[in-house]
Amino acid sequence: MWNFAWRNLLTRPLRTVLALTGLSIPILGVLGLFSLSGGLRNLVGDTLSQIQGVMVLRENAPSPVFSSLDESLAKDLWNIPGISAVAPEVWGIAPPIEDSSFITKVAKGILSGSREQRFQSILDAIVVQGQDIDGHTGLKGAIYPRKILPASEGGGRFLNPSDKGKDHVVISTKIANDFPVTENGKERPRRVGDTINVGNNPFTVIGIYNTGSMFLDVVLVMDIEPARKVLNFKPGTVSSIYVEAKDPGQMEQMASAIEAKFPGIDARSMEEFASNFGRILGQLDTFLMMIMSLAVLVGVVGIINTMLMSTTERFAEFGVLRTNGWSKTNVLTLVTTESVYLGLLAGVLGCLLAIAGTTIGNQFVSGGLQLHITPKLLAMGLGLSVVMGTLGGLYPAWRAARLVPMDAIRLGGH
Repeated sequence: MWNFAWRNLLTRPLRTVLALTGLSIPILGVLGLFSLSGGLRNLVGDTLSQIQGVMVLRENAPSPVFSSLDESLAKDLWNIPGISAVAPEVWGIAPPIEDSSFITKVAKGILSGSREQRFQSILDAIVVQGQDIDGHTGLKGAIYPRKILPASEGGGRFLNPSDKGKDHVVISTKIANDFPVTENGKERPRRVGDTINVGNNPFTVIGIYNTGSMFLDVVLVMDIEPARKVLNFKPGTVSSIYVEAKDPGQMEQMASAIEAKFPGIDARSMEEFASNFGRILGQLDTFLMMIMSLAVLVGVVGIINTMLMSTTERFAEFGVLRTNGWSKTNVLTLVTTESVYLGLLAGVLGCLLAIAGTTIGNQFVSGGLQLHITPKLLAMGLGLSVVMGTLGGLYPAWRAARLVPMDAIRLGGH
């Protein structure tokens, strides 16, 4: 039975190949989307694992960019037991950099017609972080000072007390490449010592960092006072306050103590940020499941169409088989087996295309995002293809099995 079903597919190679090509596309699409979701989840996890501490924000603010606090809260936080460092910060979407604004970049990305450029233009939004230098000097887990490039690569240095009040800035290698300098008729990345215009203010680049994360490499780091001027912050206000504990294992308890003592304040650990992002990705996964259901429907319809054409051409064959002792169950099993074979082959092809696609795609994505087709995804793809094959073959198999033998031979002769 199994060999017979396999030979039946091989006797019509062109139709089989065309059917496999069409049926593999839904599998490829589903695996590609889930690999992107998994890549984002891994990227966020890797990014947040580099940051150790608690971020104090205004209650219900989705991020520091949308938060506003009184700077005096920083002094009050020292009264919480177990705190080792308190570092006020201001955050905000950067004004036009070198006369290129975020809105302009997004508009260009949308008008470009490329989905990748639209997505990238949003991720490339540059953010200004103003640091209270004295407060940040006491941090043990600050990421940007640790990610300054080596001197041999022109990394320069990070902010120190000598930069207070000065228009000095630390930029990422990504920003340095995105805003090159024209020298002797050629463009080159910005270097330490160059100036970069933030709004209407020229800032001197004193350091260049590289974290490898698209979420962190879009930040211009400067002293808190110049940042307030650039972002039009009122004196005495901050966006957030970054806090570290003497015992890293007590971060959650410290966050709870801060929230209990200061109503209207959220103290979020990096685990909480990861959990919130995980919920967002969970909603994305739900959306992907809906897309997967649609892909199954498309695949089932495709297999039904292919198998109906195949069974219609073989009525005479089924009639002969029935007159030679085959039962309705045998015919039903034969056609369903052919359909399952077709779905499984489409799944294998879709999985191979997905592996090839992510391998090639990873050569072009940056910012720490990596697409991976895991064994779990491969198993899901193959399982999905078998389901498509089984469901898609049931109606054609039932239609072929219910024919009276002589009627099937007569219909096949026309």
